[in-house]
Amino acid sequence: MTEISSTYGAILFGASMAFGLSGIVGTQCVIYFKMYPDDLQTIKALVSAVWTLDLTHTAFICASLAYYFVTHFGDQARGDSIPWSIALTVVVTAIQTFLVQCFFAQKILRSSKNNWYITGPIILLSLLRLLAASVSTVEMIQLHSYSAFGARYPGWVFTTGLSLSAGVDILITGWLYYFLREIRARTGSTIMIQAIDNLTLYTLETGALTSLAAVASLICWLIMPTNLIFLGLHFVIGKLYANSLLASLNTRKELRRMRTGHGRPWVPHRVPGLSTSSLGTDTFGHANPVEVYKFNPKAARLNINVERTILEDDAETSIERSLRRYSRRFQAWERP
Repeated sequence: MTEISSTYGAILFGASMAFGLSGIVGTQCVIYFKMYPDDLQTIKALVSAVWTLDLTHTAFICASLAYYFVTHFGDQARGDSIPWSIALTVVVTAIQTFLVQCFFAQKILRSSKNNWYITGPIILLSLLRLLAASVSTVEMIQLHSYSAFGARYPGWVFTTGLSLSAGVDILITGWLYYFLREIRARTGSTIMIQAIDNLTLYTLETGALTSLAAVASLICWLIMPTNLIFLGLHFVIGKLYANSLLASLNTRKELRRMRTGHGRPWVPHRVPGLSTSSLGTDTFGHANPVEVYKFNPKAARLNINVERTILEDDAETSIERSLRRYSRRFQAWERP
């Protein structure tokens, strides 16, 4: 029973999670094409490619479930067999990972003012991860056995691929966090700080999810190479990358709305015209009949409107000045 739960059960559980995440990917793709019809063709092509890869990955998972639970149902000896569909899920996941990591590397390149010393190693490591996954796929198809695949070679190739995936995620998250905190430290706008804080939280969450999934699959692969728990977790990795890309694209309008402060900055509603002197009282609250008699409601309302307008215009000018100063750097996060 333990062997079945850690082999077939792990595959079935991982496939169920992957199907759910694939549905979220499809929903986000529909939202993207409806919300951003004027995006660059390259970005639309990227989204289309990621969606196509996600559907292909899901189809391969379905084919593997049919292999284990339909074609060879009840044949426990097939638990060590690697169908071609399982092997292809590895390279499809690697291609998705490479595309998404290059997308975020582009954001780092913009934020670092085209610093290739930072961005270059990220792209190179991501390319090596794709190469390692491609070798793993070829070896899986040739060996057709999990026990043979777990040998020193090509086992270390698969280990290297997962390690590179987690490492690149950590690098991307770390650099994005660094540039966001740098922008936050130099801006004095409350609206900008709020937008940057929300974006920082989102960056850490998405980076942590993808890296934790890769690390969890790597740990299970190293500690429990005789079961398929690592494979069930590996099914989820590509879906998380696709969702992180689409979430980043679909939140751009919200970022613009937050950066502009709903079109007008928020100012506390002070009522300077209704002071104690205007109401005919002194500092200690004693009434002054003469001042009350001279109180003109129309003049008071005019005073309120004029002073409130002056306060709001001053605040808006200050905020707009700050936004113009940092908008070019922050727009790297709003553009695809």
